[in-house]
This record gives sequence, C-alpha cells and structure tokens, in this order.
Amino acid sequence: MRDMWTSHETWVYQCCRCSATWHEDYDVRHFDDGHGREAAVYQQAGQQTTPPWYDHECPECHSANVRAFTGFWNEPIPVRNRGHAEDLALVSRLRRMGAY
Repeated sequence: MRDMWTSHETWVYQCCRCSATWHEDYDVRHFDDGHGREAAVYQQAGQQTTPPWYDHECPECHSANVRAFTGFWNEPIPVRNRGHAEDLALVSRLRRMGAY
C-alpha cells in the first residue's frame, strides 16, 4: 500500500519585466512511488496542473520572464535594473577582447 498525503502551498510570482506580483494556491498530492522516492502532483481547483515553477506568464504584460517563490510575500521583491544600451555595448566589447 502506498502512502499518500495532501498539502496546500501558496506560490508567489513576480514579473522581471514589469515587476507585477501575484500569488496562486495549489493542492499538492504526495505519493510514495513504490521505489523509495516521493512523487508530487499539483492541482488547482481539482484539476491537475504543471508544477508552479514551470511555464508561467505575467497577467499584466504577458512576459514569460517570471520568477516563482514559495510562501506569501507582503512586499515587492526588488528586480535588478537591466542597464542601458551603453552598458551592453561595453560588455560586448569586453567579451570580444576576452576580458569578460
């Protein structure tokens, strides 16, 4: 007989493009796979879904560049500034020279 239990997880997502944040709740069914390892199935509203860290899109700007965090965050997570075009040109030049 396999052991099975269900847990509830909240995942927080942040878009790296527009800094929008949102959270989603999942029910996670944990199984013993019969070979000594654990398997997990993620569900939302009773339907099986992909894992929370896989294939998300920002609801605001539709960017696929999204970070996932476990737990609930009350404040926005700082997003690194992408820099300016001059910085990118400098890095490209340094890479061609083998210095970076």
